Amino acid sequence: MKAIGGTAYLKVNGQHHTLGGAWSVYPTEKVKTGVAGLDGPAGYTEAPRIPYMEGTLIDNGSLSIADLEAITDATITLELVTGKTYIGQEMYLAGEPGYDAATGEVSTVRFEGKKIVEM
Repeated sequence: MKAIGGTAYLKVNGQHHTLGGAWSVYPTEKVKTGVAGLDGPAGYTEAPRIPYMEGTLIDNGSLSIADLEAITDATITLELVTGKTYIGQEMYLAGEPGYDAATGEVSTVRFEGKKIVEM
């Protein structure tokens, strides 16, 4: 039986970061939203969206929130146990990561960018 999840590796400009908890990838560049008329489905609208990756990192003593905040124009690579790899191009840190002293986790880490390619 093949592994379908659990192990993953994250690199930001080639530098490894330890993942904690869940990590998700949203590579799509368009969002379709259904439109219903009074007589039923009429079609959909389509709008651009910003691809992103988000999750939790573990601070092993070398992770700096200030360094995360400074990330711009980065290449971010997420390698999964399934053999899939997602490569984010021109990524930056979005939102507000927070540090949990009890668990050593930095949560709400979200990288947004121009494109995420599935390999």
